[in-house]
Amino acid sequence: MTFVVFYPFAAAVCYVLLRRDKNRRIWSNIMVCAGLVELIAAICLLPGAPSTKEAGLFIFTCGNYARILSIVTAFGWTVAALFSKEYMKDDINIARYDFFSLLTLGAASGVFLAGDLMTLFCFFEIMSFTSFMWVAHRQTRAALYASGTYLGISVAGGMSILMGLFIIYAGEGGNWIYAAAVCMIAGFGAKAGAFPVHAWLPNAYMEAPAPATALLSAVLSKTGIWGIWLLSQNDAYCYPGEFVLVIGVITMVYGGLRGVFSSSLKVTLAYSSMSQIGFILTGLGIMGIVNVPEKEDLYNMAVSGTFLHMINHSVIKLVLFLAAGIIFMNVGSYELNRVRGFGRKKPFLLVMFFLAAAGVGGIPLLNGYYSKTLLHESIALCGAYTGNQFIKASEYLFLFSGGLTAAYMIKLFMIVFVEKNEDNALQSEYESNKKYASVPTKSAVLLCALPIPLIGISAIFSDENIFSLSNLSSALISIIIGIIVYIAAVRLMMYNKKSMRYADIFPKWMDMEKYVYRAVFFKAVPFVLGIISRVLDSFTDMLVIILRKTLYREKALPYELPEGNRITHRIGHSMENIRRIYYTVTKKDYEPKYYEHELALKNTDFFESLRIIERSLSFGLLMFCIGLLLTMAYLLIKN
Repeated sequence: MTFVVFYPFAAAVCYVLLRRDKNRRIWSNIMVCAGLVELIAAICLLPGAPSTKEAGLFIFTCGNYARILSIVTAFGWTVAALFSKEYMKDDINIARYDFFSLLTLGAASGVFLAGDLMTLFCFFEIMSFTSFMWVAHRQTRAALYASGTYLGISVAGGMSILMGLFIIYAGEGGNWIYAAAVCMIAGFGAKAGAFPVHAWLPNAYMEAPAPATALLSAVLSKTGIWGIWLLSQNDAYCYPGEFVLVIGVITMVYGGLRGVFSSSLKVTLAYSSMSQIGFILTGLGIMGIVNVPEKEDLYNMAVSGTFLHMINHSVIKLVLFLAAGIIFMNVGSYELNRVRGFGRKKPFLLVMFFLAAAGVGGIPLLNGYYSKTLLHESIALCGAYTGNQFIKASEYLFLFSGGLTAAYMIKLFMIVFVEKNEDNALQSEYESNKKYASVPTKSAVLLCALPIPLIGISAIFSDENIFSLSNLSSALISIIIGIIVYIAAVRLMMYNKKSMRYADIFPKWMDMEKYVYRAVFFKAVPFVLGIISRVLDSFTDMLVIILRKTLYREKALPYELPEGNRITHRIGHSMENIRRIYYTVTKKDYEPKYYEHELALKNTDFFESLRIIERSLSFGLLMFCIGLLLTMAYLLIKN
């Protein structure tokens, strides 16, 4: 287990130290080999691996689910490295990209194999900072903007998880345990892309290179899901299943709607990932609700459907984002009007994209149908068991979201592979382009697509009645909804017959990143904190003024004392008489010196200085006493 986690970190260091040859082909092959070594090591965890292992400060556990996720992670990195050989061949920052890819691989493996929450948190935070470089890789204004949002939400999510850990390790009971669970769900949900902490997702997916985007969707989003999964498996954390269910339903519906109305290929796939994460979170919510001994079969069904959809979503999104990368390599854009018609007369790309689109759309005999059927049955049975009206409504929203999935996948397939581009010359160029991808690139896509029909066909041998008439009719309902939404939303609303172009019709003012998060954290929060700071600053000044006017009010100073006191009067008068005698003896004209007045002024200056020193010492002693009292009060309260 330690090799699986720490080997990528060591490989990253060696990569930087030994990379002397500038030949990209050599080092791209080394990256593929590094992914294969990690994949073999992950596969070797399957037979007879120890269940728990300590490595310094970290604890690792190798359960069945963690092993499978480790294999999927290593597989994703291997095919992404294979795909990157062509996609990244002309990139000037490829060394940096490879370095942080290896670091992210090690961090993701550490998350899945973590044996306790503190180990999981450490690798989770490492992964957030290393994957940040994927989003910022292009270093354009848009990439830096997206990476700033990604890092900000990642850091906030990490702090939320840490707050939950503090509550748990402090041993607080009662409602504090629920607060800890909500904090950690919010933190892990930020990485998964759950509503409402999904604002980083569309721009980050858009700006990261295609192989990195594929890994963000296929693997890194699952690290957030995995954190919530671990919470659901431990009753000590008071897992709020109803709360997760609500978040899951909102996420899958909102993501589906945004996917339908988007006019960008990659943004559509980004919101598709968000919607599918919503399906998984819905399953996690059901797991928390039915985790009771008398409903063990229902719980196991929810577990199977949720975990299987995690795996299915990973392989499907690898295919879709890599296919999108192929299109971008040739077209240079993800805009639907630009990529329109590119896939015509390209049978390999058509078949691969169709398998993934049909799989995520829930077509029978493909993997998405298998997992979605298990999830749908678990929701329906949970609603019947609890009688909860929201859970019953969630079943209908589940089918509707499945229809939205079918709608945006039909949209993408029709635009890329069926329709022709409005520019006839450009369409002819697309159709004549037969060398649109190299053999390694096509191999990477093919390897990811193979599990889609294999997992779907394996449903025939399942103990569950997956292909019952009710389950097939539910899939048919979603497909019919998808066709209706495609015609109504895409063909009638998005497509302009006059200009023969597609438009993004989703309201701009509903951009949560720009008009909610950035508006709140960059404008509203600084404004409110500025007002609070002004009030506190004024309060301190007013307190000092009140103290000076009452307890430490100043005494009236004798600025006008023409004769001073008795001593100055006697001395001054005597000195003036001596001077008068001197001038009489010397027969000079007498000029008074006013010694009495000068001594009185010096006397006043002397005692005024003493009073100033007295007041300064008193004020310092007062502040010291107040600080001492507050310190003593704090110690008394804590002890």
